[in-house]
Amino acid sequence: MRLEERLDYPATPDVVYAMVTDKEFRDGVCAASGALSWSVEVDRTGGGASLTVRRVMPADLPAAARRLLGETVEVIQTEQWEPPRGGHRRAEVLVEIAGQPAKMIGTATLDPTDEGSAFVLAGDVKVRIPLVGHRLEREVARGIRLALGVEYRQGMAYLA
Repeated sequence: MRLEERLDYPATPDVVYAMVTDKEFRDGVCAASGALSWSVEVDRTGGGASLTVRRVMPADLPAAARRLLGETVEVIQTEQWEPPRGGHRRAEVLVEIAGQPAKMIGTATLDPTDEGSAFVLAGDVKVRIPLVGHRLEREVARGIRLALGVEYRQGMAYLA
């Protein structure tokens, strides 16, 4: 299932990049998202950054999906941010549910706009479970969209 979400921020890509690769910002996003526990690791190298966010979330899923996945899910998100190119930023993004055949592989981009910058997350959500995988892909995509909504609200407060 294809997923693409755009968030517009009133700040330059460099400012938004500094925000999304800030450990304290990501800690705040995890707390605001209702994570039961989390860890954030950021390693800045060569103008880019490697970021790993692990969070244990209550399984906000239909009963059938909870039977398969459990009452909580551990979400592991890794981002490999490249050095800037002409005011643009790009990252390879992987979102996985630990111990489950569910993931999203994609990219995040930060591009300048007239009002600031556009953050776009685009990728493919896959759940490799026979018969129910396609239904669960919609649930995983919904969870990613909800998480992005929390991150956006936290980001707007951070930038204010």
